[in-house]
Amino acid sequence: MIAWLKRLVHGPDEPEATDSETALERAREARQAAEARRPIVEAVAATLRRAREENHFAERIEAAYATRKGAAP
Repeated sequence: MIAWLKRLVHGPDEPEATDSETALERAREARQAAEARRPIVEAVAATLRRAREENHFAERIEAAYATRKGAAP
């Protein structure tokens, strides 16, 4: 009974994790995971960017040749 009174007056012996602390820890872990993936994501983005630029230039070249073929010789 004395232990119950001590907890009532002084609070629990071990601090309990609150929902906000748990959410903060999850957010920290998610940020660390995202930062760990960043180099991979940047590499893939650069590859896709190069492919898009190559495709864009290929389309422009094809359009230029199509215009010439359609013109009078």
